Amino acid sequence: MRKLLLLLCILSITISAKAQLFGRHYDEGYYYDTLGVKHAGLISWSPPQKSLFGNKGDHIYYKTDKNAENVKIKNTALTSFCMKNDSARMDSFIVSTNKDFQKAPFLHVLLNNDVKIYGFTIVSSSGGMMMPGAAGGPMIFTPGFSTTDTKYFYGNNTDHTTRLEKKNFIEVMSNALADKPEVVKKIQDKTFKMNKLNQLLYFYHMGTYPKSMQP
Repeated sequence: MRKLLLLLCILSITISAKAQLFGRHYDEGYYYDTLGVKHAGLISWSPPQKSLFGNKGDHIYYKTDKNAENVKIKNTALTSFCMKNDSARMDSFIVSTNKDFQKAPFLHVLLNNDVKIYGFTIVSSSGGMMMPGAAGGPMIFTPGFSTTDTKYFYGNNTDHTTRLEKKNFIEVMSNALADKPEVVKKIQDKTFKMNKLNQLLYFYHMGTYPKSMQP
């Protein structure tokens, strides 16, 4: 048991050291604090990792500009934040007080209609391990790996959400996007299925298929 705890501590220190060594990536954005004040600048955030120790909450890092000191801001001190993504559009996140998301309370707002669609992302990591070398040679370190798992939810707000799944996808998304009948038709004929949710939302907002679906 002591060896296991020691290994976990070493891995935790290694991950933290790597983050400090390579630095954080910042994107243009802003956040709103609990008083409703908007703070524009640079935002850094990555989906949290599953913790063996049951940690709760999340945080972002904020800079007023690229030369400023970074400030760690916990989820209890903000209500929402936005970050510019690779396509130069803003990704919007809201802080949920729903106890179902208390370990990772930042929900990605994918659709902000009457029926809202949220993305909940968390990272699972497998630590590296030492393996015996060939023919009695020295031990070899095998690096670990990580996987990103995103689940989707719908509801009128973050306090009342239901899991979006294959079995309710057509009904839920038809209601959520009912203001555009041509989009609903594509849901009903299964042009867009659960595994193409992001492409569906692109089609809804832009009125054209994303490049991945174009001939």
